[in-house]
Order: sequence, then C-alpha cells, then structure tokens
Amino acid sequence: MSWTRRFLAVLAVAGTLLAALLTAPPALAHEERPVDFPDGSGSVPVHRDEEPDLLVCKKGRAAFERRIASFPQALLEKNRTLYDRCLREGYRHLQQAVDAVDRPGTTIAILPGLYEEEPSQPAPSGACAHLDAPDSQLGYQILSFAQQKQCPHNQNLVAILGKKDLQIEGTGARRTDVVIDAKYQKLNAIRADSSDGIYFKNFTAQRTTFNALYVLAGDGFVIDDVLTRWNDEYGFLTFAGDHGLYKNCESYGNGDSGMTGGSVYV
Repeated sequence: MSWTRRFLAVLAVAGTLLAALLTAPPALAHEERPVDFPDGSGSVPVHRDEEPDLLVCKKGRAAFERRIASFPQALLEKNRTLYDRCLREGYRHLQQAVDAVDRPGTTIAILPGLYEEEPSQPAPSGACAHLDAPDSQLGYQILSFAQQKQCPHNQNLVAILGKKDLQIEGTGARRTDVVIDAKYQKLNAIRADSSDGIYFKNFTAQRTTFNALYVLAGDGFVIDDVLTRWNDEYGFLTFAGDHGLYKNCESYGNGDSGMTGGSVYV
C-alpha cells in the first residue's frame, strides 16, 4: 500500500472514532434535592480513641474467632472483650445502633463480620412505596429530607439522618474485616445526610446501585481508612459539605469514579 493510501486509511479510522465520541451518550451525574450549604461554622472532626458507647456484632462465636484468629495478640484480646460485651448489650445490625444514638458525640464500634443489614433490605411497601417525588434520569426518586426520614430504607441500607458528632469505626486489623454489603439492593450502602461532625473509619462498604458511602450536606466529616468497591456508580460521594477530609482510602471496581466530591470545602 502506498504512503498516500495508508495516510487516508488512518484518517478514515480517526474520523470514525471521533464521530463515535461525539455521538456517545453523556454520562449522567447523580441528582439530589435542593440542598442548603452549611454555614461554615463547623470543623474537621477529630478521631476519638475511647471506649465505644454502642457495639455491633454478629452472633456465632466460632465464626467470630475464625475472623480474628490472625490478629495481633493485643487486638485479638480487645475484640474478644468487646464481643462479650456486645453479646450482652450490643446490636446485630449497624442501623439498629444508629437508631439508638440519642446524643452528639456517640461512638459506634463494629466488630469483624459481614453486615448485610437484613431488616433494611426489603423493597418499599405501604406508604413508602408511593411517595410523591420526582424521578431522576437514572430512575430513582429524588426524595426530600423529610421523605428520607419517613422512609430511610427506600434507598439506603444504613441511613444516618441528622446525627451530630457520630463516630463509626470497625475494630478489625484491616478494613476488610468489617464489610457492609448492600447486595445491589439499595442506592447507597451508607448515607450520612445533614449529619455534622461524622467520622468513618476502618471498614468496607460495597455492592450498591449507586454509592457505597454518601455524605451529604454535612459540616465536618472524615473518611479514614475506608474501602469502597463494586458499586454501579461511585465508591465515595461527598456533596454540598464543608470541612471534609479523606484519609488513606481506597476504591475500585466501580461503574464510574471511585471518589467524587461535589461542592465540598475543606
């Protein structure tokens, strides 16, 4: 083939690729209710290294012992002590512990295990199945904050709504020792909405139809050593907030970006 013919062939391929790019459908961003930005009076929260107020664990000591068997001795003993306490007075689902929070400054510790939050999994029923709200371009309803409060699990596996200075931390040796799994049944694995001063640390959230960890309209948040993976859209989404900080996080296997921050100031 002559040089001229090769050059024309390259131009034809390039033109085809350009046409495909120009006609490709645009990526759709998430749609949210109108949100008032925080007034900026908050601050980046500081990690509290103290005895937790509330505990979350799964029953089954043999399975728990297998999960912690390789931990360093001090961490292993700490988890055993917390597990005994959790069996007496703790919760089996993270949402139950969140619902029990009755004051700012509460710390929730999640012990090693797989948390599928079974009570939150079912599809909406009753009045929650017939909310009057606009539909997004991606098919989910754009709910008001009042509707999120009314029906927290229409879209969220774990809903943290209006809590202040809450810390949620896994007690494992690695962030994969505590896994919160939405099983592609919910838009968000964890939604923290209008919850100032929230601190997330040392766990994994995964398999949603949109976001693994979504922080909205919060003045002060830290996401510290958290893994998100295998979500249809974003791993982390933080939107319309102030004084936010990501530390030592990881995200992979998502349909869109691993980390997306929209209108967040630090």
